[in-house]
Amino acid sequence: MSRQGRFRKFRSVGSVLPRVLKQFKLDKILAAQPAVELWPQIAGPKTAEHTRALEVDGNTLVIVVDSPAWIAQLRFLKPQLLKKISGRVGKGLVLDLRFVLGNAEGKWKGESGNGEGGGTRSEVRS
Repeated sequence: MSRQGRFRKFRSVGSVLPRVLKQFKLDKILAAQPAVELWPQIAGPKTAEHTRALEVDGNTLVIVVDSPAWIAQLRFLKPQLLKKISGRVGKGLVLDLRFVLGNAEGKWKGESGNGEGGGTRSEVRS
């Protein structure tokens, strides 16, 4: 086989990546990822003080909440929040919210600042 014939098989990453993402069902997760960054705007300033978007898990946005009282409030607001998310990132990308009790400032309650200790998180499904 000629050298030129072998190199024709190579494709750029940009031309292959969309197909690979779709094959592994990562395209929708990637498309929903802006919800994490947009959470403070979606939730509003008061709610954002007590919450932090952590990640997109499938079609669920995981939200860290600093108290059980706020989890109860967010359950009540869930339909409106999902509607706002759909309007900002696209319909059908984030279909649910999961609220996890933790430290909305970045570390889980119970974690020490030195990276040691049993940092556990409490998960509250809703």
